[in-house]
Amino acid sequence: MAEYRTVTTATDRGAYVSRLVLDLPYDVADAGDLADAFAVRADGEDVAVLRAWACDERGARRPGGSHVALELPEVRATQRIGGGVMGSRELMPVFHVAQRRALAAKNPSAGALEGLVFDESAGDTCTDLLGWDLTGEGDFDGYHMRLSLFAPECARGNRAPRPRSVPLLLWLHGAGEPRVPFLTVMANRVTALGQSDIQAKLGGAAYVLAPSSPTYWMDSGSGRMEDDNQSRYVRALGDMVRRAVAALPAVDPSRVYVGGLSNGGFMTCRLLADYPDLFAAGIAVCPAWNDDLATEAEVAAIARTPLWLVQSADDDIVDPRRTSIPTYRHLRRLGADVHLTLFDHVDDLTGRYHDASGAPLRYRGHFCWVEVYHDFVDVDADGSPVTVGGRPVSLWEWVGLQRR
Repeated sequence: MAEYRTVTTATDRGAYVSRLVLDLPYDVADAGDLADAFAVRADGEDVAVLRAWACDERGARRPGGSHVALELPEVRATQRIGGGVMGSRELMPVFHVAQRRALAAKNPSAGALEGLVFDESAGDTCTDLLGWDLTGEGDFDGYHMRLSLFAPECARGNRAPRPRSVPLLLWLHGAGEPRVPFLTVMANRVTALGQSDIQAKLGGAAYVLAPSSPTYWMDSGSGRMEDDNQSRYVRALGDMVRRAVAALPAVDPSRVYVGGLSNGGFMTCRLLADYPDLFAAGIAVCPAWNDDLATEAEVAAIARTPLWLVQSADDDIVDPRRTSIPTYRHLRRLGADVHLTLFDHVDDLTGRYHDASGAPLRYRGHFCWVEVYHDFVDVDADGSPVTVGGRPVSLWEWVGLQRR
């Protein structure tokens, strides 16, 4: 028996084991595609091997390496997260890899390498989590919460960014990702907020704080999701943000942003209503904030902070006709700095995913965060580009320009 290591990747469709790295007893001479040399099963299902190559222990291609990397598809058997939008759970597939043909050893005297079985896991790595600490926790307004924090590269190790020079983004998860930090940041690719493209648009570096709610942000006291525009966690999150600003000397208090999706989009609006002087901008993605339940005082408070709403017209979970559309119109009447990007559908715009006919994959209408994490959001409700100082900007560029 031999060991394998899994490599997990956050994708637009969820988190998957994208690669296995097999630990061989000695270097192999093969430098080509080794996909036909191995058969993979996971939890009783056959899994195709897309490509395979000799490599080092990190999976980097190296002719004559002592490891082999197997690239795997995004299928049910390689999922790291199961469930749906109302509740997810962490998974870890158990793999069984059998060698199907002999591999030549780099040292001819060692003979051929054959008959190996890899069925002992040596652990998992995930480069998407570089810079993320998922171990945070604390008590806030009487509620114990776990939280994840992304520290930009300039703040890691012995590096010290200039005091009060880096923004902080509070990002709030949807209904399906509470309690467990891995689910909070991986289920819907929150890790994109720490990657170079969005970081650059936020000024080159930004902290991202992603708390995991004990129940739901839309829990007003029952322990369940309630459709009443209230939340028991408002003061807890306000306390959390203030403590984070105090604990991180690099954070600029004038550049604290808040955003979230669905359940977290609701909480974004709730926080802007209750803390109109705390945040420099808000990003409410498919927000479950009901304009017909909002008081005039609440809407007037929200109007004090620049806000960008994002939703798809075919959202079958949160109805934009009750949420983002009337909220946008209400705020516009008050003269707020507000934008609404309303997609007709949520389609794959990356060219990576296709349906059976070869057309771009169409996601469920609620999943407009896919477009947000790729920063494909750049138009207002009338289809015109959003501009700052006469220059067209995308969502994250717009956020990075906001200050209190």
